[in-house]
Amino acid sequence: MANPPSFKSTRPVVAIVGRPNVGKSAIFNRICRRRIALVFDRPGVTRDRLVADADWEGRPFVLIDTGGLGLEDGAGLQEAVEREADLAISSADRVLLVVDGKEGLHVLDTEVAKRLRRAGRKVTLVVNKMDPGYDRGVLTEFQKLGFGDGFRVSAEHGLGFGDLMGEITQLWPEGDRQKDERTRIAVVGRPNAGKSSLVNAWAGTDRTMVAAIAGTTRDAVDVPAEINGEEVLFIDTAGLRQKRRVEDPLEKIMGGRTAHAIDRCHLAILAVDSVLGVGLVEKKIAGLVQKAQRPCIVAITKWDLASQGGRQTQGASFRKEYETALRKALFFLPDAPMVFLSSVKKSGFDQLSEAVTDMRKARSIKIGTGELNRILSRATESRSTPVQGGKKLRIYYATQVEGPLPTLVGFVNHPGVMTEAYERFLSNRVREHFQLGGCPLRWRWRGRDKKSAG
Repeated sequence: MANPPSFKSTRPVVAIVGRPNVGKSAIFNRICRRRIALVFDRPGVTRDRLVADADWEGRPFVLIDTGGLGLEDGAGLQEAVEREADLAISSADRVLLVVDGKEGLHVLDTEVAKRLRRAGRKVTLVVNKMDPGYDRGVLTEFQKLGFGDGFRVSAEHGLGFGDLMGEITQLWPEGDRQKDERTRIAVVGRPNAGKSSLVNAWAGTDRTMVAAIAGTTRDAVDVPAEINGEEVLFIDTAGLRQKRRVEDPLEKIMGGRTAHAIDRCHLAILAVDSVLGVGLVEKKIAGLVQKAQRPCIVAITKWDLASQGGRQTQGASFRKEYETALRKALFFLPDAPMVFLSSVKKSGFDQLSEAVTDMRKARSIKIGTGELNRILSRATESRSTPVQGGKKLRIYYATQVEGPLPTLVGFVNHPGVMTEAYERFLSNRVREHFQLGGCPLRWRWRGRDKKSAG
């Protein structure tokens, strides 16, 4: 096995490897105690590495899931899958070799075992699918792999993990499970829009799998990286397609994972293929981002291709025309920063880093109550507040409260009279004054009678 660059971590690292369809992702989810990895009854579902922070009885560590070794998928991706697995193995303090207790010893199990012995890592054998009533005799054949009797587990029923994890973690230091302060950045877009290439070029190394085949990334792959000296976590997602084009049930699940990635991110980057432009898929994803109230940056990928064919001579004018058309198509993200990128030429990433830094600052801004209310006062003077059923809305005052976004509580006489259009008008005034760019605001309207308003 070659010596690929390893995943850096101050915590112990555990990698899960094995041939296809032995239940590696189900074991990954059990150990993490949450559904992170995509589980589907089909070989080759996991292709990339999945990385997650985990904790067992107060002992924190990093867990890595890998694609199945030895699968010939006919798509030319197996070499990349095995390279991803090699990266995980080279990084690991402990490797879990997972085998299928129901099917018994397979020739690919032997090949994986040879690979691990060459790597020189400490290996623990895990016999999965050992549900209640299993045949104990089947375990002896796995001793031929050279890693002892192993641990019997059932990822489906959650059996046997106490003994397995107790043995693995017993010598590891205890530590407080600190809150993860990293900014989570979801990179979303249609299949083959250049999302994984974007992450790799930005992170400065091959962290996710890239191939000229739509659907290479199937799960939401977490990629730790550093931007302008700050730790971030990229979530590289499977691409969404139009529903009428999705017939495979696996792909439907993959699309759901994209929506989940948006929900758990702090910031979304919508990758738009500059050659294909904006279609229904991009609009749908932008709608998901807007609904989830996540700050968004639009990354126009493959700009080196769009600017070919004599268009380079137009330079800034062509770019300006393109951006104008793009903003018109994505009209519900009017203030989202737009950055033109080429992963091949490594261009545009300084601007993307700056946009992310600006958005992170906007998310954590502290808005003074006095200044906020002066802005609202000027806004209500320039545009009258709504009237409904003979009741005219009056805004007494507003103040910022804690929240994942800049969150404002406004005290009014009749909260039900506030309209979406007027709230959007106020948000635009506040965001313009404090230079929040495309970072959304959250409002909470509370009633307060005239007397208590003072």
